[in-house]
Parts: sequence; structure tokens; C-alpha cells
Amino acid sequence: MTTETAPLPDIQSTQDPRNMPIHRVGVTSVSYPIAFLSVSDAESVEQSTVAEFNMFVDLPADCRGTHMSRFTQSLRDWQAPFSLASLSDFCDRIRTSLDSSEARVSVRFPWFVDRLAPVTSEAGKLRLEVAIEVVTGSDTDVILTVTGPATSLCPCSKEISKHGAHNQRSELTVSIRPTAGCTISIEELFELMESSASAQVFPVLKRPDEKWVTEAAYDKPGFVEDMVRDMAVALSADDRIAWFRCSSENFESIHQHNAYAEIER
Repeated sequence: MTTETAPLPDIQSTQDPRNMPIHRVGVTSVSYPIAFLSVSDAESVEQSTVAEFNMFVDLPADCRGTHMSRFTQSLRDWQAPFSLASLSDFCDRIRTSLDSSEARVSVRFPWFVDRLAPVTSEAGKLRLEVAIEVVTGSDTDVILTVTGPATSLCPCSKEISKHGAHNQRSELTVSIRPTAGCTISIEELFELMESSASAQVFPVLKRPDEKWVTEAAYDKPGFVEDMVRDMAVALSADDRIAWFRCSSENFESIHQHNAYAEIER
């Protein structure tokens, strides 16, 4: 037995009389499993992770609504690993499917880098946070942000104290706009970032490793201002980077407040 049904009305495609275009309309906080490919000139690293997506398009003044289901359909139908390059393609597919002049996609996910302890070579994985923002339309723009930990040791404390110096965990954050045609991996960017710190952070430390880290930090003291300036110098010297913003937030061990510095260029 067949039942004939009338087409359901498409209310969101009706005209809107208020003459107000919408700059961003879409879906937020979409959690989804993905594979991501971190690409450099030397090698590519692929990891499976869980990402959170925000996806938007613009909406003309005469259109009442967008088709929200097409955002998650586009994500469901995407089969290839994501990368900086393929995220631009994905964003443009959303723009095309919704017949919009501009689309925006932002995605956040954890990323793990392998890290060996400095003396014993005990293996571990260090967690970074990655965020990518993509815009497609009249132009294409991609911004990669990486956040990760480091150690800083206070130069003033070292200078004025008879014994030791206080140190703190630091959170380094760098956002970059890659130069057209260039690639830089998450691992390469973080390696550049943590070179500004007093010492690296390690997932696993035995006693010989702890001694090494303590002495390494003591030999390379740095204020939050030193760290962010050193990052900016290194980023400025890398031809693969067209624009950057870098910051360090030091979670003070002898104060209730944190110390923060930022440079954009």
C-alpha cells in the first residue's frame, strides 16, 4: 500500500521583509571524530582525534533562513583526512552547498607530540591544543593556532637570591597565517615556540631527567617579555609565515596573579 504525501513547506527559503543581511549563521560546538594530517616539507604526521567545529555562512537580506542540516551533512560526507589545505576545500564546499558568498569554519582539537626524557629517554606524549580558522569566498584565509606548555625561570629571582630561583609553568600560544604556497607542521611550529622557553616540559621524568631540566632552566632564565620577544624574532625570520601573533602566560609560583605578554606582526 502506498501513501501519497504533499511536499512539506520550506519555510526557511521564504523571503524576509526586514532587509537585514546576516554576517554569520550556522552551527556551533559540533563534536566529531576526524583524522588530521600535519604537513611539512620533510614529512607528514596523521592522527585520529576528536574535534569541535563551528561552521557559518552569510545570509542575504531577503532570505529568511539557511539550511542548518547541510553543515553537519557536509561534515558527515567528508571522507579524507583534514589538513590546512583540505579545510579550505571543506569550507568552500559548505559555501557552495548553501549558495552563500562566504563561509567560515573553525575547528579545535587536541594534538599529541612524542617526547623523550632528556637523559633516560623515557617516552611520553605531550598534549597541545590546536585551533584552525578558515574563511572562503571572495578570498581564502587560513589561521593556525597552537598552544602548548613550557617552563620559565625568573632572571630577577636568580640574580638576587643566594640559593636557587623560582620558576613557573608557561602557556605559549602562537597564531600564524602561512605564506601562500608554504607549509609548516604543528610539530615544527611548536618546536619554534618552545625554543624561547627556559626549558621544555616532559611527560615522563626520572630523577636524572629532573636534575637535567632543573639545571637547564637555571642556565636560561627568562622573563615573560624575553620569551615572547624570542618567539617573535624566530617567527619573523621564518619565510613560511606571513603574519603572526604570539603570547606567553606564566602561571606564577610566588604570586596569585599570572604574567602575560603578546606581540603581533
